[in-house]
Amino acid sequence: MGDVMDDILKIFFEECDELLPELESGLGELSAEESSQETINAIFRAVHSIKGGAASFGLDRLVRFAHVYESALDGLRSGQVEPDPAIIKTFFLAMDLLSDLVAEAKQAGDEVDGGRIDETVRKLEAIIGQGGDAPAASDVGETPVPEDFTPVTVDLGGFDFDEPAEEDGESSRPKLVVTFRPQAELYSRGDDARNLLLGLKELLPAEDAGAMDVTCNTQDLPVLSELAPEEACLGWTVRLPEPPGGTAEDDIQAVFDWVGDVCDFQIAREEQTDDTVEADAVESPAVQEMAPAVPVPAETVESEAQAAAPAAPAKSGRKREQNASIRVDIGRIGMLMDMVGEMVIGQASLESALTREGALYDPELLKRLAVIKTLTRDIQEAVMAIRAQPVRNVFQRMQRVVREASSLADKDVALVLEGEETEVDRTLIENLTDPLTHMLRNAVDHGIETPQARLAAGKPAQGTIWLSARHRSGRILIEIRDDGGGINTQRVLQTAIKRGIVPSGASLGENEINELIFAPGFSTAETVSDLSGRGVGMDVVKQAIQNLGGRVNIKSTQGKGTLFTLSLPLTLAVLDGMLIECRGSTMVVPVSSVVELVTVQLKDDVYTIPDGSHVVSVRGRCIPLIYLGDELTLPEVESVQEETHHMGRAGEEGQLIVLVVENEAGARAALVVDGVRDQAQVVIKSIEKNYRQIKGVSAATILGDGSVSLILDVSTLIVSATKRVDTRALEAIAERAA
Repeated sequence: MGDVMDDILKIFFEECDELLPELESGLGELSAEESSQETINAIFRAVHSIKGGAASFGLDRLVRFAHVYESALDGLRSGQVEPDPAIIKTFFLAMDLLSDLVAEAKQAGDEVDGGRIDETVRKLEAIIGQGGDAPAASDVGETPVPEDFTPVTVDLGGFDFDEPAEEDGESSRPKLVVTFRPQAELYSRGDDARNLLLGLKELLPAEDAGAMDVTCNTQDLPVLSELAPEEACLGWTVRLPEPPGGTAEDDIQAVFDWVGDVCDFQIAREEQTDDTVEADAVESPAVQEMAPAVPVPAETVESEAQAAAPAAPAKSGRKREQNASIRVDIGRIGMLMDMVGEMVIGQASLESALTREGALYDPELLKRLAVIKTLTRDIQEAVMAIRAQPVRNVFQRMQRVVREASSLADKDVALVLEGEETEVDRTLIENLTDPLTHMLRNAVDHGIETPQARLAAGKPAQGTIWLSARHRSGRILIEIRDDGGGINTQRVLQTAIKRGIVPSGASLGENEINELIFAPGFSTAETVSDLSGRGVGMDVVKQAIQNLGGRVNIKSTQGKGTLFTLSLPLTLAVLDGMLIECRGSTMVVPVSSVVELVTVQLKDDVYTIPDGSHVVSVRGRCIPLIYLGDELTLPEVESVQEETHHMGRAGEEGQLIVLVVENEAGARAALVVDGVRDQAQVVIKSIEKNYRQIKGVSAATILGDGSVSLILDVSTLIVSATKRVDTRALEAIAERAA
C-alpha cells in the first residue's frame, strides 16, 4: 500500500509542476492587464487543485497556506477585489511561497521559514478583508463564539438556495441532476462546498449561467442546541442544463476529482415532459429530497450515461480530453532513445556490409534495405517528438528569478518572454535552468541601470529584459537582451588586468574583452552581495553551454544594452551529417552547417595575406581557408586512390576541394578536405566523457563499419579562423578579385 501511495504522491507533484507554471502565466496576464475572467478562474483552480491534493496526503503547511491564498483569489474571482499592482505583487509573492512549500513537501527544497509564511499570510488576509465577509484562515477554529453573537452576512457566491424556479414551458432541453453531501473531512481540510458549486457553475456557457438551480438539503440539520459543530449536516442538489452538443458527465466528475474520497455524490439525467419529470436509466434522486449518497466511479458514470442515451449526439466541444495523454517515466523514454540510437548504428552496419566492395550485389535486397532505412528514420523522428518539449516551463520559471533579483538590486525590471512554444529536447531543457538563471541575474545586476540613472539617460525608469527562443539551421537560438547600459569595455579590461586574468598592457579587441566576463574569477562588483561579487556565475554559464554542445556570443552597445545569444543543438542524440575524408580519417560535418562543396584553383582563387593566413574567393566573396588536417594536427598519410563514385575527390593537381560551412551567426569558412563520402544519420556520443575535450571537435559517433568518427565543431573552427584573419586584408583582396 505504501508503494501505491508513493506513486500517487509522485503524480500529485507532477501535477503541481504543471499547475504552478499555469498559475504564473495567469498572474503574468493579470499583471499585463490582458486577463479575462477565464484566466482568473484558471488561477483560482490551480491553487484550489494544489490545496485539495495536498490535503489528501496530509501536507498541513501547504494546505493551510493554500487555503488563505485561495480565499484571497476568491475575492478577485467574485469581483470584490480589484487587481491593483500592489495586490498582484502580493499574489506573485504568494505563488513563490506556494512553489517553495511544494518543493519542501517534495523534499526537494529547504524548509520554508515560518516568518516568511506569516508575513505573506498577513498580506493575503489584508486582501481578504477588502473582499468583505470572507474569514481569515488563521482565525478559523480559534476564536470562540461569544454569547452575544450577532449574525453576519455570509457570501454565498451569488447562489440562491430557494426552491427551484418554475420552468417556462418553452425549454425541452434535458437537465443533469448532481446531488452531493460533503463529509466532515472535507471541511477539516480547509475546503468548503461553495467551491464545488462554483466549479459546477463554471461548466455552463455564459448564456446558461442563470439556468442552474441549487437546493440546499437541510433535513439532517438538527436544532441549534443539538448541533455538533464538527459534523457535516448539509447536502446539495444542483440541476443544470445539459450542453446542446452532448453530455457533460466527465466535466462534472472532474469538479469532484480532489474531493471524491470525502464527498458523496451522484450524477443523473432527467428529461422534461409536458407535466412531469421522468428519470432516465440513471437513477435520479428527488430534487426536493436528498437521496442516499454513494460515491460514483468515473467509469460507472460513463457506462450508465451511454446506456441511458445510446443515440446521443457527439460530445460537446468543451469536454476535457482526459484520455488524450498518458504519463510515462522519462527514464523509459531515455531507454527507448538509446535503443533507437543502437538501431541506427545497426542499420548503418548492415548497409555497410551489403554495399562494401566484394559483397554480393542483390538489387532486391538493397531495395528492402532502403525501406528499413526509411523506417528507422521515421522511428527516430517519432521518439524525438516524444522527447521534445516547449521551453515555456523553464522560461516562465525565470519570471521569479527576475523578480527576486530586482528586489535585491532595488531596481524595477520587467521580463518579456518570446517564443515560449519553441520545442527542444527534454535533456536540454533540464540543463538550461542554471545558465539562464545566472545570465538573468547578471543582466539585472550589471546590465540594467538604477531607476535614477535610467531617467537621467532619458530612458523609462523600468528596465526591460527580453528572453526569446527560435529555431535556426537545425539549432535552437536563445537570446537574452536588455535595454541597459551595455558592457563598459574599459572597465572590464582594467578589472581583468587587476585580477591577473590578462597581463598588463594587453591589447585586445572589443569581442575579446567581452569574452573576459566568462573568465573564472572575473567580477566587476566592488562588494560581495546576494547577487554577485564572488567571481562565479558567467564562467559556469559558458561551461554548462559548452557541455551541451553549444556556444555563447555577445554583442553590446554602450548605453543601449547587451545581447547574449546561446546556440544549442536541438537534440543531444542524433544528427544528419556529411562524411568527409581528411588525411585518411573519416569525419562528420553537420549537414545544417554545410553551404556548398566546390573545387577551387590554387593559383587563381587562393590568396595569402601578410600574416600568413589563407583566404579563398568563392563566388566573389573572400572567406578564411582552413586546412583541416593542419588545424586538427592530423598526421600526414600517403594518398589513397578512391573509387570514382566518391564525389569530392580532387581530380587534378593545383585544385582543392573545399567545403563551405556557415555558423548560426552567418560567418563562413572553407574547409580543405580530401573528399566527401556520403551523407548519413549518426548517433552522437560524448567524446569529452569518454576521452577528453578536443579543439574543433564537438562529439564522436560510431560508423556502420564499427569505426569511430569525430564530429566537427564548425562554429569553433570558424571563430578560430576568423580571429587569425585581418579583415582589412580580406577587404583589399575582395576588391582585387572583383
